[in-house]
Amino acid sequence: MSSTRLEPPASRLFDQLRLQGGSTNLVTSCCAYMISSAGMAVFNKLAVSALRLPITLVLIQMLFTVLTVAFKPRSVHIGSMRDALRWGLTVPMLFAAMLVSSMVAMQYNSLGMIVIARNVAPLFTLIIESFFRIPMQINRETVASLVTIVAGVAVYHIGSVDVTLVGMAAICLNMLFAVLERLMQRHLMAQDPVDISKPGMMLLNNLFGILPCALLLVPYGETAYWGTTFRSLSSSQWLLIFISCVNGLAISYAGLRVQQLVTATTFMVLTNVNKFLVIFFGVVVLHDPLSFRSGVGMLMAMGGGLWYGQARARLSEGVPSAGADKEKQRLMVDMESGGASSNAKHGMEMRPVRR
Repeated sequence: MSSTRLEPPASRLFDQLRLQGGSTNLVTSCCAYMISSAGMAVFNKLAVSALRLPITLVLIQMLFTVLTVAFKPRSVHIGSMRDALRWGLTVPMLFAAMLVSSMVAMQYNSLGMIVIARNVAPLFTLIIESFFRIPMQINRETVASLVTIVAGVAVYHIGSVDVTLVGMAAICLNMLFAVLERLMQRHLMAQDPVDISKPGMMLLNNLFGILPCALLLVPYGETAYWGTTFRSLSSSQWLLIFISCVNGLAISYAGLRVQQLVTATTFMVLTNVNKFLVIFFGVVVLHDPLSFRSGVGMLMAMGGGLWYGQARARLSEGVPSAGADKEKQRLMVDMESGGASSNAKHGMEMRPVRR
């Protein structure tokens, strides 16, 4: 690999658009991903605020996905019962925990707090990977960028007036479960792959994930509020819940399409641009508080996230690799560029490896 100067991620995005000759496919896919990605956070926030039953909302979204995939049974391929159990008894449990913790975080935090705090996800990834003795690429620049992110989150936390202990705990648990889920997915898709199609993985994730979510209804006591809550919902609130379900499916497909067309670093840029859009929506439409201090923290955390992505890109480009290693790098960047930010992507952003 030639030692050419690494261009900024934003320049790469524009270069790809130019080289594609304004390709409708590329532009449409990027726009669809950005809209669905930003919409996922926004509509989940609006839906959980309307329903006020986070676990129930997760169950509704899971049932919607199961029924949607069931309409196209030919797209579901599961190689063997062993593969189904290997996937179904591991990933869906973490997937369900990720979704529930995400909805609880949505209920107790502003959109800005969630987006900013999730920039710390790469730190969770590095810590967890060290426990599993997974080889890591890290240098002074990646450490400095992570320190910048943590400092930015701390400043934002101090300057924010609506942060609660429950809300922060939910965000931390969400990032923990998200990283564990991505690690398990990577193991079953790249290291010891299962023979399951993407719709099959979506089906197993949601079908097996329904049980643990249903069990959580008992300690949380949400079933006692079903009657009064469902009767009091307006047509516009039901529409928000429906859109959140549809958006979950849309981002699964759009995320996959974009990753097939652009580099992992460009994908990270799109993800970070979406974070600004979500924060802007929260401040302008939902009237989330944003003081001068929290604004400085936001810029530090977001800038640190972009810096970290650029640093990881330099590490990846500095090491020649074969096709399989490139795919592994793509999965690594996917985990660290917002795997925790997509609470209803149904774990379908990574491509399975067939046996």
